[in-house]
Amino acid sequence: VALVYLTVAIYMPSTRAFKSGIDPTPVMCTTTRALNKDNCEWGSCGEWCLSKTSGACIQIYVNLRSNGSNLIFQNCTNSANKTCYGIDQDRADKARCINDECKNLTGTFNCTAGQCLNITDAFECIFHNSDAPVKCSGRRGKINCMDISGLYSCSRGTCRKIRTPYNCDRRCVDIPTRNKNVVVLSGDKVYLSQCQNAINAETLEEVWNESSENVAMTSCYFIKHTSDRVDAVDCINGSTLEHNMLSDLTNFTYLSHLHVSVATPVPEIAPPDVDLTISNESKLMINLEGCVNTLMDECKEFLKDFGRDGSDHNARARFPCFYSPGKKDIVVARFDLEVTYRQFVFASVVPSVLFV
Repeated sequence: VALVYLTVAIYMPSTRAFKSGIDPTPVMCTTTRALNKDNCEWGSCGEWCLSKTSGACIQIYVNLRSNGSNLIFQNCTNSANKTCYGIDQDRADKARCINDECKNLTGTFNCTAGQCLNITDAFECIFHNSDAPVKCSGRRGKINCMDISGLYSCSRGTCRKIRTPYNCDRRCVDIPTRNKNVVVLSGDKVYLSQCQNAINAETLEEVWNESSENVAMTSCYFIKHTSDRVDAVDCINGSTLEHNMLSDLTNFTYLSHLHVSVATPVPEIAPPDVDLTISNESKLMINLEGCVNTLMDECKEFLKDFGRDGSDHNARARFPCFYSPGKKDIVVARFDLEVTYRQFVFASVVPSVLFV
């Protein structure tokens, strides 16, 4: 039994890793889709490798790109940061229509298979067209709404499905932009400061200076903020914005709009993401096997963290990943040849010693 386990858990994965051709230097992935499938040819993560291809699974697709720039913003003062919380789908209360909990719904709701999540306080949704009303109250209310899915606008239990196109923006307000000349977006967070200049951490070349009398903007994977500097990792879509476009306070939606549609692109600050793209859609797996053997709910946590595809209007997952230049359609989240080699040696030596 031990040898069978070692074969499945150590020997086969190790051999596959050695032959994979995967570059050990991580690049960046952004989740684009997370799909629930009933019958799977592949899955992003299975809890037990002997049964990884059977039954239902979740398939995660990602955008694969090269790394962006690492930046250092120097001599920074008057710093601030704001986290724009969305909806935590796992912890938020859901109204279950089959239990007659939808009879008094009022506001905007994101529904899946008859379970409706109130997003009114976190998002403002603008739409122009909706379907005919569905009555979730009354004697047949729970029957009428037991399978509803999609975005709904409800008033006292009467709900209309919102048709596409629609736009839902996070209600994240009072972001302090007064006397700020650096704005860094990072997922659901915004970092702002008054800095003297910015340099590229690799080349040490200055890429922006306050003498330009504008606002530097970029989107980065990770931010480390100290008393007088900001270190930003994997920055993309560098741009500058005229000071008069910002007032004393603003909101997350407006900042995102300025960064995407108004600001002037400056590749010297950080390259545009389209120039870094390796593959628009690749399959993501937790490792080369697409499964784990710990039976510790690793996949549950993996899917929670890496399956954020933006469909709930929160930020998409953005993370380091690994791929083989000869096979760009598959990427893995975990890959470490040194660890794999140590495990392989250990698993080879210990059984030999025991048999002797």
